[in-house]
Amino acid sequence: MAKKKVKKALKKPVKSKKVSKKSKAKKSKKRGKKKKGGFGGLIIAVIIIAAVIGIAKLKGGDPVKYIKADKIIEFGGTGEKTGQMNGPRGLAVSDDGFLYVADLQNNRVDKFTLNGESAGTVGEKGEKKGQFKEPSGVAVDKQNNLYVADAWNGRMQKFDSKGRFVLEIGGEKAGFYSPRNVAVNSYGMVHVADTGTSRIHRFDTDGNRIGKPFGERGKALGNFQEVFGIAFDSKKRVYVGDPGNMRVAVLSGDLKPEASIKVKGWDAAKPMWPMVAVDSRDYLYAVSSGTQDIWVYDTKHPKFKYVGTIKTDSKGKTLFGNPLGIAIDAQDNIYISEVSKNTIVKIRPVFE
Repeated sequence: MAKKKVKKALKKPVKSKKVSKKSKAKKSKKRGKKKKGGFGGLIIAVIIIAAVIGIAKLKGGDPVKYIKADKIIEFGGTGEKTGQMNGPRGLAVSDDGFLYVADLQNNRVDKFTLNGESAGTVGEKGEKKGQFKEPSGVAVDKQNNLYVADAWNGRMQKFDSKGRFVLEIGGEKAGFYSPRNVAVNSYGMVHVADTGTSRIHRFDTDGNRIGKPFGERGKALGNFQEVFGIAFDSKKRVYVGDPGNMRVAVLSGDLKPEASIKVKGWDAAKPMWPMVAVDSRDYLYAVSSGTQDIWVYDTKHPKFKYVGTIKTDSKGKTLFGNPLGIAIDAQDNIYISEVSKNTIVKIRPVFE
């Protein structure tokens, strides 16, 4: 039917109107503008929507405020030799002036002075006592004993300050499934973050269990979607990196849920291995690998006020490529494990 109508239409004489070249040009320009505008408008709309989504993810109260930091030193490098690393993760600073690094892929713990000089290693790959399968987190106590979260051996191991094996806690008896981090508070209580079960386990320094494991999978306050970083403030509160819920859980010293801190960087890009630390001011530092920066909060403020974000030095140069682990020394110098270069970056933030 369509074809017949077309033929008839062609047979009918049509009075042609004289159209000037200028008007033809104008019409063609208008058509061109409409097509271009429609397609271009679609692109612009998509860009605007994407931008708005990106901004919305970073919103949540205060605008982003950047804190400059002085880069003091960067040390390490890729390799298996002493002083080199392959996949540095958790960090810890001892009172006798050493930095311990969980060297994931080299299956050992690296020891450095706070000036970046190698001071040896602890452990090697294996399943025996004193050996590791992907050590992920480290901690030290007041006696400078070393504690290591030995993820794929499903245990936590303790060593003395000379690196000699002392004891292990693990297996089915401990209820671990992939413990990824360990931390020791000021009065000697060892906290193990068991990522596989989303629970916190507590022990004394002799390996005796304290209370029941805390936590279960969920979104409610006191529940976790995996657990990683653990830190403590001067009030003995416990801070736990909870990546699945994009927050830091705030617990009392006896692990009662108190609050949570939404880390805006974690909202924007889900972090890998979200580690946390607290300095002498009781500022909480949350490492955000996805946005290559560190988010700082004041834990003394009743609403855990956002202080700022550490991303660049005083010259505007980016400090990190893929930050993961964090530790803070007595002078509030910050140590970050830089996975993209297998190095440790030592910085000092400049607060106004």
